[in-house]
Amino acid sequence: MHDNASTEAERELLAAKLVGRWRSGAPLALAPERDNPAIGEDPNRINDFDYAADPRGMRTPLGSHIRRMNPRDTKLTALTDVNIRRIIRCGTSYGRPLPTDRLKDDGQARGLDFIALGARAIDNVEFLQSEWVGSGNFVGLGKEKDPMISSQDKGGYFTVPGTPPRRVQGIQSFNTLLGGEYFFMPSLSAIRWLST
Repeated sequence: MHDNASTEAERELLAAKLVGRWRSGAPLALAPERDNPAIGEDPNRINDFDYAADPRGMRTPLGSHIRRMNPRDTKLTALTDVNIRRIIRCGTSYGRPLPTDRLKDDGQARGLDFIALGARAIDNVEFLQSEWVGSGNFVGLGKEKDPMISSQDKGGYFTVPGTPPRRVQGIQSFNTLLGGEYFFMPSLSAIRWLST
């Protein structure tokens, strides 16, 4: 990221564009120019926004992580029924964060435990992973992948809309998936109990 921004403020803005939120959690849709920690701390405002006033992704880029995972009212070019793709998600981190002055992994255990609840695995989590994370076709971005959670190909890039648009080159995979499981809720034994 240092090659794509020369000052700390530019790096913070680029990081926010990749995610769609500032470090505080404030969404770019509500705080497009600078972080607003008060929004990030307010549970009534942190997710109370849409993209109606931002159809081209000038505030929150079309390819940013949060816009891919919940396009809300974004005009989609393919597979356009957002409502059947809904999931409830929750994550928690573990381990000490990698120091911001270090660009290489120090080998310490750290990461994210993530849970997604959906009605149908194929229509929800599997679809999101294959279509919205691993491709940009649904918002007209072609082969551009989710900058945060996708497995990037060599030459990965991210488009920051503007006049002119800017293509950030060298996007690398930030995450390594260590495992995953599917669980039924309620469990099959609970369903059998309910049916008797």
